[in-house]
Amino acid sequence: MDSSRIVPIQKNVILVGAGNAHLRFVKMFGMHPLPGVAVTLVSEAPVIPYSAMVPGHIARDYAWDDITIDLVRLCRSVNVRFVSERATGIDVARRKVTFASRPELSYDVLSLGLGSLPACPPGLECGASSWLMRPLGGLLKHLDTLETQLRQSPRPFRLVIVGGGASGCELALAIRRRFAGVADFRLTLLQSNSRLLPQFPAKAASIFATLMEQQGMTVRVNTRVTGGDEKTLELNGSERLGYDAVLWATNAAPHTLIRASGLVVNEDGFLKVQDTLQSVADPAVFGTGDCISLVSYPDLPKNGVYAVREGGILFDNVGCFLRERPLSRFRPQRFCLCLLNTSDTTAALCYGPLVWKSRLARRLKDRIDRAWIEKFTQFTPMAEPAAAEDETFQMRCGGCGSKVSSDVLSAVLKRIDVGDDPRVLLGCRAGEDASVHRMRPKLFGNDPERLVEVQTVDYFKAFVDDPYLFGRIAAINAVSDLFAMNARPFSALAIATLPYARGPVQEALLYELLSGAVHTLRQLGVVLTGGHTTEGSELALGFAVTGYAEEDSLFQKSKLQTGDVLILTKPLGSGALLAAWMRGDCRAAWFENLIRNMLLANGRAADILRQQGVQSCTDVTGFGLAGHLLEMLDASKVSARLDTAQVPLYDGFMHVVKRGIVSTLHPDNAKAACRVQGPPTPPAWLFDPQTSGGMLAAVKPAIASAALRSLIEAGYGDAAIIGEVIPTSTTEPPTIHLFDRNFSRATP
Repeated sequence: MDSSRIVPIQKNVILVGAGNAHLRFVKMFGMHPLPGVAVTLVSEAPVIPYSAMVPGHIARDYAWDDITIDLVRLCRSVNVRFVSERATGIDVARRKVTFASRPELSYDVLSLGLGSLPACPPGLECGASSWLMRPLGGLLKHLDTLETQLRQSPRPFRLVIVGGGASGCELALAIRRRFAGVADFRLTLLQSNSRLLPQFPAKAASIFATLMEQQGMTVRVNTRVTGGDEKTLELNGSERLGYDAVLWATNAAPHTLIRASGLVVNEDGFLKVQDTLQSVADPAVFGTGDCISLVSYPDLPKNGVYAVREGGILFDNVGCFLRERPLSRFRPQRFCLCLLNTSDTTAALCYGPLVWKSRLARRLKDRIDRAWIEKFTQFTPMAEPAAAEDETFQMRCGGCGSKVSSDVLSAVLKRIDVGDDPRVLLGCRAGEDASVHRMRPKLFGNDPERLVEVQTVDYFKAFVDDPYLFGRIAAINAVSDLFAMNARPFSALAIATLPYARGPVQEALLYELLSGAVHTLRQLGVVLTGGHTTEGSELALGFAVTGYAEEDSLFQKSKLQTGDVLILTKPLGSGALLAAWMRGDCRAAWFENLIRNMLLANGRAADILRQQGVQSCTDVTGFGLAGHLLEMLDASKVSARLDTAQVPLYDGFMHVVKRGIVSTLHPDNAKAACRVQGPPTPPAWLFDPQTSGGMLAAVKPAIASAALRSLIEAGYGDAAIIGEVIPTSTTEPPTIHLFDRNFSRATP
């Protein structure tokens, strides 16, 4: 890539919260990128439900996938960085957003779209029987669990909903419909106001009150909750009302993050912003949605309709602020269209004084809601460059998928005289995972400790857009080569390439990157002793790791024996999933599970394998299962038989492969197919390059079950016995034979 054409990163924009305004900002940024500006979206949940459709989901009108937005896919598709963490603080003076479990993020512009929380008496905020309406995902889990329990073990149940606004009324009718078939399910709604829906015309309140009465619900107005405990609520300071669960759908309360930020708030604790959506205290801080109070419109209702319009103003104003141009003013419409779900195939349409309940209104609501969801779920995955027909120009993978192919590497090493030294026990020609050196000359052949030095080096470009996460996984991947040889790492040198950017931006990026690496290295007992940094077109990181081992206890690829059982400690498929993520085509659930496994170091697995007397082992990385297994088979002059039904795969791997998405290293790895016996087309997982992959170890049959059990108990929950070592034919090279124990035949 021509570095002269790269626009250096000059400014960082951080969006905290995935509300409607921020979603619209993200989408607009994808369509109209701001040159030199990097955008980060921070949200604790990687998948969020659309609040307007939640009552419909509760009432079984919509499936979960119908109402949710996958933030991992959305952000990747528009080149926005996504951080799935809960922000714990804002340092306005230093322009930092802080977190409990990761480094702080620096910003030039910060936008807060945190929404609001239900207000409830102290001590009753959260618990097994006290549910908050938000986050909505948590509420839905409570309801799913309750329904399962009541259908399996029927019993009387008293649910109290506190709050008679739009959310409380819609939820009450939806829950009533959901539990209509559950015997003795009683629902009570408490409203502190003199009627339901006080911000809507009286006719709307009458419609909902009538529906609730018809469905046997108890509605109490002028009833304020003043206290309570785990079994009863105190009403109006004296009366007690028993409950089995209480759902708080009360008026909005501000997020604690805003209260603690030091920014100017109104008397209720909401962020005070000007008409430009900028904080009255700091023009670099913007706010949208339910968490703000507009100085010019202090009584504006907390309504998602306004947040949608704020999103467009926010995007324009952030761009103008960064370019030092005049900002636009947000002016809310006098009337807004509200469509309330009555969970009876109709909806109540409210526009100013007009109220109309009908099936047509429900169809209109459905059409509007689905159109909103489709804006953020139906998009074209990131395309390959125009010259993609030439594989040289394809969107190249990161991680171990960015390795040079094994045939290229081996061809070059055969032509290079790397030299010899008696202190080098295992070097390039040995084909092991790391080099091994004697720490001091043997004296008269009786060195009592027989310690050897083990070294490896690893370096690749980023495969995720979170430098902290990348740093953690890159360190785990680098150290893994030593674990694969039964060595104990103790020091590492780093080499990092930072993308072109303004100095402070590079500093913040390097801090995140090395914080992640040091976090991992410290956990593994490794000290970062130095390193080197350089600039380039893409973020990359590597490590030279040094450790020690006992010479007689080294795991080696050449020690396979016929009859050994093969155990794989992690699933396969990271290469294809990361390729899908690069295209914006990897679901959040798949990605989260993949990251969780890549953050699982192989150190504990190596300890268990050592205790079980293992002698031959490797880690499965860039050359895929076939490539690394063939290295072992060639070194040991044996073959292997794999049970295809037992090989663990990542969720989503088969889905993306069927769509034609594989790593750019996959075709080179697949050249080994000529040494695979089985179906005409070997399975794709054989050749998928792994980043931070698992261990492949040979275990004696008598202890295989015990070893597998120990691995699973240690956290390697996907570990599996995948095959065995068999004699090789005298007429052909070592080969991988595939079969499926479930069908007693080879399978694709």
